Amino acid sequence: MAIFDNRYEQEKLLGQGAFSEVWKVKDNQTGVTLALKIYNPTPGADEDGNDMLTHEFALMVNASHKNLLRPLFFAMCGNRPYLILPYCEKGNIGKMIGKMDEDEAWKLLRDTASALAYLHAMTPPILHQDIKPANILLADNGDYMLTDFGVSTQAKQSLSRVSNQDMALFSAGTISYMAPERFTRNNLPIMANDIYSLGSTIYEMLTGFLPFGNDGGLLQKKGAEIPALPEGFSPLLNKTIESCLQEEPWKRPTAVDLEETANRALRHPGTRQFVPENNTPALKETTLQIPSELIEEPSIKATTMEYNRDLLGSGGFDKNPSSKKWYIIGSCAIVLIICALAAVFLFPDKLGISNDQPVVVNTDSLLVAEEMQEYEKCMELFQQDNIDSIHNAFDRMKALAVRGNKDAIFQIAYTYAAIPTDEESVRRKKLMEWSINEDGFLKDQALNKEAIRWLNKSIEVSDSTDYKSLYWLSVYHYYGVSVKEDTKLFLKLLNKAMMEAQKNNDPVFTDKINKTLQDFN
Repeated sequence: MAIFDNRYEQEKLLGQGAFSEVWKVKDNQTGVTLALKIYNPTPGADEDGNDMLTHEFALMVNASHKNLLRPLFFAMCGNRPYLILPYCEKGNIGKMIGKMDEDEAWKLLRDTASALAYLHAMTPPILHQDIKPANILLADNGDYMLTDFGVSTQAKQSLSRVSNQDMALFSAGTISYMAPERFTRNNLPIMANDIYSLGSTIYEMLTGFLPFGNDGGLLQKKGAEIPALPEGFSPLLNKTIESCLQEEPWKRPTAVDLEETANRALRHPGTRQFVPENNTPALKETTLQIPSELIEEPSIKATTMEYNRDLLGSGGFDKNPSSKKWYIIGSCAIVLIICALAAVFLFPDKLGISNDQPVVVNTDSLLVAEEMQEYEKCMELFQQDNIDSIHNAFDRMKALAVRGNKDAIFQIAYTYAAIPTDEESVRRKKLMEWSINEDGFLKDQALNKEAIRWLNKSIEVSDSTDYKSLYWLSVYHYYGVSVKEDTKLFLKLLNKAMMEAQKNNDPVFTDKINKTLQDFN
């Protein structure tokens, strides 16, 4: 049996493509079963080329999300780059094509969209460019894991066995899952490409067929219409996939939108029968839409004044006093019908009612309640002293932050920021397995840049009243970590932080800022 790099016993070839081959291996040093991804040789690669590959693989290793198959490490063996990854016994989801039910499809959509939202929010953003069943694995715990992310078209081209001419399309993804804009002259990768490929994948998992066959978005550019799901699937799932497959990229939802929609569909299955008025699948604030057969009823069809005129005639109450009681009864009937409809929407399971007509309601209060519960759950996970819980808390909190939750944005900034005297912030960093130097800064400059980005975001959403983030950000400008050393900006941020801390009657933080100013002077 072959041994790779004097360590990995190659037990079984799991797959092979234009760029690499994947093996099931046994690590002879630890006895653990792993996956080994060996990329094609890089003959004649110069130092810059190898540096590019090393940088891109480092991004993959540093990406931490529960729905990403995160490589354990990257190395070179001779002139062959390789990755070591966790081994997923259940393999990819290709064997489930055409066999997936709606519940599982929503779970697949939630997990993959969550992973994409994380990748798209990175600095710089990571575009997957090749989402398909072969690149989605099923973990032992039932989670779906996105793999084969983070390697650019340029890097793939240097690793590919195919010709440069063929790479123009092949390197950007698998044609069957490619968006229409990828077949145009201006075919630079964008985030919406990934959304399209995900929509094609979900459609295939449910039906057994690709929405546009082997030609992908090319067939759509020639006028093919988006196919509907077969009968038996909910209106919301049909609408969500349709929105992902829109020909115009700007009409597609974001990964955050998709994660939000899928989460709601899983937590509240009754909402699957309700579709939004616009093309975005995430249920935002909309008006109540009553099923058409009920609108034909006079009591609902008419407005209050129209109902008054229909019952009482043009004379109103003054000319027909006896009809006043009928107006009151009619109005009460309207209220009762609307309340009944609301009950059917909110508690269909308890009422034993199945309503398969599309209805849309204002879901803002539901969204706020869900966000609060999710935030509280994340904070509970943050308090636990184990690696899995802290990573889970951080990923879920970051997803909330990406959606604009102010408290979540602050927590992400707090986790990243250099706060050497704060035990909780330091504890989180250690559990996240981030290396910290003696001054409290993260040794990884990419993480320090993330700290600055999220501190600025926290200040922005709080209208500069977040004095803690102002103070922490000032430190980066003083020490010049990941930003240009700027004493003037340091003092400006520090004085602003002082003013806001005093306004908020926080004597502890005011003293901290005062001490920093005294030390500087």
